[in-house]
Amino acid sequence: MILASIQAQALVAAVLVGGGLALGAIALITRVRAKQRSLVEILDDTMGTAPVPIEAISESPERGELTALTVRIAGVFGRIDTTGALEQRLDRADIPLRSGEYIGITMGAALVLAIVAGILVESAFAALVAIPLVLAIAWYIPIRRANKRIKQMQEQLPDALALMAASVEGGQTFQRAIDMYRRDARPPLSSELDRVMAEVAVGSDLVVALENMADRCGVEDLKWAVEAVRIQQSTGGRLGPILHTLANFMRTRQEVRREVTTLSAEGRMSGYVLFAIPCFLVVALETEDPSYLKPMLHGAGLVVLIGAAGLMALGFWIIRRMVTIKV
Repeated sequence: MILASIQAQALVAAVLVGGGLALGAIALITRVRAKQRSLVEILDDTMGTAPVPIEAISESPERGELTALTVRIAGVFGRIDTTGALEQRLDRADIPLRSGEYIGITMGAALVLAIVAGILVESAFAALVAIPLVLAIAWYIPIRRANKRIKQMQEQLPDALALMAASVEGGQTFQRAIDMYRRDARPPLSSELDRVMAEVAVGSDLVVALENMADRCGVEDLKWAVEAVRIQQSTGGRLGPILHTLANFMRTRQEVRREVTTLSAEGRMSGYVLFAIPCFLVVALETEDPSYLKPMLHGAGLVVLIGAAGLMALGFWIIRRMVTIKV
């Protein structure tokens, strides 16, 4: 009873400390992000009617504030992302964090979960498993959200180009057509066009801003559309018919993507089932007879368990590669 009480107190302390640190980090990061949102609102106000707070235009946090410490910590962790791959994924996923901030929060969550798992299971192996599990989830979340945003933008692009083409044919400039569309559009395309217009407002060329948007979003259809606009701006000609042609072409690609997704659904479901069966068996055996799997948690059994998990992950990855068809 005494040991159980000590473990419960340690668990509560770990959760409280970890939760407090996480909330503090989120509060500090939110304060920095509020400053960046103020800058975006100022750039978006082309008429100059919005108030401009001093905090929004200061180039660095004041000395002695915790925001400066947050920036420095984020800079230290940001050095881990040497290639910028994580930064790009976070940007495409619309996660308002820098790579250093995201890595710092992930490492803190992994440490807290490792402590909690070690106390609950009373095994160092559970703590060691919790760390790569959190890292894998943290790596997967931006990829998942980025892919979701890419699909949403691919669905929005045909209608957006058709409406812009109608505006251009009605006598509006292409920049004005984009500005009119973004005000009534839905995210994520509207938020990306907001960034485009903000770049134009500070002096960037419209085509360059659209190219930056295409590189940032990773949407192949958008890259083709921007390339067509760039060629038209260089050589001349009517932009409206070009945008209508691109819109029809993108709708055709969307239909092909849906058909491929339908045909490959059985393969994806097979991968999920084959991956879930061993996990279900482990949970069922542990629930029915907790002592049954104890030999697998040390010695040769642990090596076999890790090897089986690796083979499962490899098999799932191979199935995913087989059923993933890019159009």
